Amino acid sequence: MIIGLTGGIGTGKSTVSRKLRERGYPVIDLDVISREVIEYPEVINELVRNFGIEILESQNNISGKKSISRNKLRQTVFKEEKKVSVLNSIMHPPIVEEMRRQVENFKKNYKTVFVEVQLLFEAKLEKEFDLTVLVYADKKTQLERVLKRDGRKEEEVQQIINAQMDMTEKRRLSNYIIENNGDSEMLDLEIEKFIKKLKI
Repeated sequence: MIIGLTGGIGTGKSTVSRKLRERGYPVIDLDVISREVIEYPEVINELVRNFGIEILESQNNISGKKSISRNKLRQTVFKEEKKVSVLNSIMHPPIVEEMRRQVENFKKNYKTVFVEVQLLFEAKLEKEFDLTVLVYADKKTQLERVLKRDGRKEEEVQQIINAQMDMTEKRRLSNYIIENNGDSEMLDLEIEKFIKKLKI
């Protein structure tokens, strides 16, 4: 069974991923794959062709290769929806291809494989999974966690939360909800309940 695990900023999906790994389940993280894909020479060339050389790191890395500054790319792209679509059309195909490759590898030895995907519904990746699971927290909890964790300004965090797909909509689209408004022990109970229900 291939399970897509998603959530919003501060809902605790990475914590759930860690707890699943501790229980012996393989978890593929699409953020990690994305950081690898952005280093592919063909992806770098395509990004520069579309967004300009200003998205490159000012210094090449030790090996002399060009590399993309994720911060500069973010600043260039996320103000315009059209640019976000172009970025997604460049990044998504190689990310999904690598995800499928890793899933097939894990399936040789495991019955159940989890994939952590922040933008699962936004990127319309539901068809890649047998089941979608949302790690849910209310907005107040999201805000408190991110302020404590990242030291960002409250206004900035609110903007990020508001820019993401509404959690109520994500709840509606998900096959299963892991509630995470409480502490670590409560989350452990939620995960155990989930594992028992699915018999995985």
